Amino acid sequence: MTSDIRLDYDQLPPVVPAYVRAAVTLSGGLSDGETIPNIVARLPGMEVRAEALARYRRVCGFDHTEHLPVTYPHVLAFPMHMAVMTHRRFPLKLLGLIHVRNVINQYRAIHAEETLQLEVAVGGHRDVDKGIEFDLITRVRDTAGDIIWDETGTMLSRRKTKRSSEGSSSRKAAETLGFEPSTESDWQVPENIGRRYAGAAGDYNPIHLSPITAKVFGFPRHIATGMWLKAHAAAELAPELSGDAYRLSVAFRKPVFLPSRPRLLYAHADSGLDFALVDQTGDVQHLLGSVSHL
Repeated sequence: MTSDIRLDYDQLPPVVPAYVRAAVTLSGGLSDGETIPNIVARLPGMEVRAEALARYRRVCGFDHTEHLPVTYPHVLAFPMHMAVMTHRRFPLKLLGLIHVRNVINQYRAIHAEETLQLEVAVGGHRDVDKGIEFDLITRVRDTAGDIIWDETGTMLSRRKTKRSSEGSSSRKAAETLGFEPSTESDWQVPENIGRRYAGAAGDYNPIHLSPITAKVFGFPRHIATGMWLKAHAAAELAPELSGDAYRLSVAFRKPVFLPSRPRLLYAHADSGLDFALVDQTGDVQHLLGSVSHL
């Protein structure tokens, strides 16, 4: 039994070296009987930079308040995500991983001037039909050591298979939403949103930056970043929410190719809200989500 791999930081690690390591890693996978080792990164204290926060709010559509947007701790921890998933003992290739689900629990509103403790952890995997899934866990604590925010990002390392044809129709989409929309709004997602989000969040995955870089990874053109879609939905839904403690869950379905005009559909539920992002016809579901009060 191997011990945890500990990465202790006194400041956020630089992201550029991690991208270089990701770019030069040409292969990766798990051998029979192998799993992802436990890798834990910790940063005992950090403060939010006001100018970086303001830029993120503008790109994602959040109003200015004294508290952090519910999705912002993901951005704070992103350099540690990269450090963990490009560690020499991490066995999977980072570029090509697919973010399939993301669950955030906010236990209370986080003031923008708080000093925070960050922890990122990964370890173990699950064999699924499409490949290998694993969870990237992020925890945020206050100065007293209490967890005030956590996130589980589920990632997929896809097994090479033939694409299956998936017929879709408006009727099929409506049946699989799981709720009856009461409100909808049209989004205008510009061609440059991937680059703008990268500038605010540090996520320079090439599939989001331009048609040329996306084609290297098999996409006909670049796609919107999943965590921008989640953040933009959270910003729009914020006025509909009561209380500061809630779970914000999404499942990422089909990519949003850029530029695009998807529609956000939502409805109030007993526990909070159900929502979905679909294309203009309603045939394609880009993400399904829910808000549940804690």
